[in-house]
Amino acid sequence: MLAAELYELHREAGKDEQYLERWPGDQELFGVLTFAQEHAHRLTGETYRRAAVLRMQLAEWLRLAADPFQLSAIDDARAGGTSWKELALRLRYLDRLGEPNPGSAMNLRKRLYVTVKGRPGDRRQPQVAHLIDRRAMEARLAEAQFIAAGEARYADLDAVARALLNHYEVGEIPADPDDDGFWWEQLAEAIDDRRTASERANLLVYVRGVVRETRAYAKRSGQPPAATEQGRRTLEEAAELVDLDPDG
Repeated sequence: MLAAELYELHREAGKDEQYLERWPGDQELFGVLTFAQEHAHRLTGETYRRAAVLRMQLAEWLRLAADPFQLSAIDDARAGGTSWKELALRLRYLDRLGEPNPGSAMNLRKRLYVTVKGRPGDRRQPQVAHLIDRRAMEARLAEAQFIAAGEARYADLDAVARALLNHYEVGEIPADPDDDGFWWEQLAEAIDDRRTASERANLLVYVRGVVRETRAYAKRSGQPPAATEQGRRTLEEAAELVDLDPDG
């Protein structure tokens, strides 16, 4: 393990030093990285070089380990109605005029998606390959459950998805003019392209996305989520099918 290797380098180089008594536990990886960098000056020559390389590897491992959490946070923020512009502002992705750059936030999400959904062969470090292997196994189990649930309610989801699009296209379900319309676009593109069980199950994701987006905009704008009673009932039916709180 990287932390243990770092400890051994410091222990061999500082046998008479008391500072190692403050060494964090090997499971406290961020603390180990901070400690090893703070005391890097205590090492010399080849030991200094080897420790620097280990710190680099540990920092990379920590960064990759955090990627799934940031990806999930971005997707949850978007589903909750946060705009790309606000995310860019929070991340300090600004253009030369100091204005938030939504494209940079979107590109971050794309990079994170590729990283998190990568394969073990995409990474050279054994620690990272092991992490992705574990993610893949957990993802396979979750996907099997997701597909089974999707198949059970596909007919109802398909009907409500088409009804949602009809209400949206005639203007009965308002959308934020400043948003990119991602979920509506995905739903429209996928509605007639459902060949496999996995693709059919994904319809749930798109329906949930448009319902959450619609509710979030209604709260921000202070207007009802649908302009007609029929549209409101369709949104409620969709929310129930995708296991969202009927009261939003």
